Formats: sequence, C-alpha cells, structure tokens
Amino acid sequence: MCQTQIISRHIGRIGRRSFDRRMRIVSPAFVEKRGELARLLNEVDKLSERLREEFSTITENDYRMFGPELKIVIGTLKALRQDSLTRKDLKPYNDRLRQQISDLEELDHDIKTFRVDAPKNKELQATMALLDSLDFSKFPK
Repeated sequence: MCQTQIISRHIGRIGRRSFDRRMRIVSPAFVEKRGELARLLNEVDKLSERLREEFSTITENDYRMFGPELKIVIGTLKALRQDSLTRKDLKPYNDRLRQQISDLEELDHDIKTFRVDAPKNKELQATMALLDSLDFSKFPK
C-alpha cells in the first residue's frame, strides 16, 4: 500500500499554497511573486516525483482518498497559470507550470486507468494471464 496520507497531505498543502499564490499574483502590490512561484513549482515537482515513486503501490482506496484533491490542485494550478499569463515577468514560470500541470494530469490519468480501472477489467486480466502463460523463449530472436 502506498503512503496515501503523506501524498494526501502533500496535495492539500500544494492546493492551499497554489490558491494563495494565485490571489497574491493578481494583486498589483505583490512584489515577491517570483520567489513564491519558484517555491510552489518545487513543491509540485516533489509531488509528481512522489506519485511516480508510489505508482505501483497505489490502490483504488488510495486514489479515492487523494484523487479528488489532486483534481482540485490541477484546477487551481491551471487558474494560477491563467492569472499569471498577464504578467510578462512570469513567462519562464508559466512555461514550467504548464509542463507541471501536464505531468500531473498524465499521472492522474495513468493512476485512474492502470491502478484503479485495469484491475476491474476482466477481459484485460484474461489477456494479461494469457500473455504470462506464453513461452517467449521459443520465438526466434
């Protein structure tokens, strides 16, 4: 079983921070936006890395715990990116944020597809069992 509570706390923390950063960025008085964004982007990198590390141990119950939060974080990051697009000085951060959003969306899709839905698919399970039973040593190289 994966470290669901750690992942869930990490997602929650990023969600709060990304929303907070979004509110600050749209404020014209916000001067520290680059440092704030850099810290947030580093946190998102750590989350993506943890999800990749734990991918093979994530269960449907784990995903049920953190999946909805992950979708909220992705939505908040998208809104943050949209708000920060109006600031030319944040362009380097926007490119990185776009890539991170894409990575999180892909991870979310893969977890849902391969860790949650695939074990329930009887046809896929039968096909995998058939492939496992094949002796590939008899095939020419």
